[in-house]
Amino acid sequence: MNTVQLRDIHKTLNLRVLSPRDWHQWTTQGYVVVRRAVPRDHVDRLTAALWDFQDMRPDDPSTWSSAHTGNERLPGHSGLVEMYNHQAQWDNRQTPRVYDAFVDIWDRTDLWVTIDFANVNPPNHGSRAFGGFVHWDVDTSADPLPVSCQAVLTLTEGNEDIGGFQCVPEIFTEWDTWVKAQPEDRDPYTPDITGYAVTTPRVDPGDLIIFNSLLPHGVHPNVSRDRVRMAQYISMAPAWEENEPLREARVRFWRDRVPPHPPEGGLRKEEHTLYGPAELTPLGERLLGLRSWHE
Repeated sequence: MNTVQLRDIHKTLNLRVLSPRDWHQWTTQGYVVVRRAVPRDHVDRLTAALWDFQDMRPDDPSTWSSAHTGNERLPGHSGLVEMYNHQAQWDNRQTPRVYDAFVDIWDRTDLWVTIDFANVNPPNHGSRAFGGFVHWDVDTSADPLPVSCQAVLTLTEGNEDIGGFQCVPEIFTEWDTWVKAQPEDRDPYTPDITGYAVTTPRVDPGDLIIFNSLLPHGVHPNVSRDRVRMAQYISMAPAWEENEPLREARVRFWRDRVPPHPPEGGLRKEEHTLYGPAELTPLGERLLGLRSWHE
């Protein structure tokens, strides 16, 4: 497994998608935006699938937050949707430009893609109102620090009105200085961001935000009056092909359309009753683990 922090990687492969300026931002600020990572027709297909999966209608706001959508089921009202294996999600995962961006990040070609959920976040009004949050998904007190990245593919225009990904790059940039100034009993999952600016990158449909897991990040609330924020979570990491049980589990998640982490209380919808396994390209088969990178 990788022990070198992603910001400290010395490139051996030529950049495929990121520019030298992108690479500098990635290593110094902890995130980068890959513009037009997937084509517009991919965005449109997944957007339509999410409206359908949530039993929501774009032209009827009364359907956006009613109980039948499941938007109140998960804590924080941040819009997580328990859909993992739709063809449109896999089409984005196996898009060469998305893969090549992660090759740039990891400086290696043998990668596995995460089988992650989606996001549908209607306006945060009434019972859905929340102020957003900033956190880490990894233990930042660990020694050595975790080495990983995360990413979100936006399906809608993103800004401070409709909300979406937000982060605090300055803490990442000043990590060594910042962490030394923190109390010993600090929360390793929730940073004190007092005095720091929160950044909400402006993105367009099809843009992919890749961020270092050590970057404080979270969700900016959707404060718009009549817009629904949609996104897909995608990331990649070095393939662990020698871990046969994990490889077999990943194949089962795809083949049987079951979630990798079933939520408490069960799923709102069982994907295996809605559609068959997604069709994979040769790249997709390797990103899943169905085919080895060494073949």
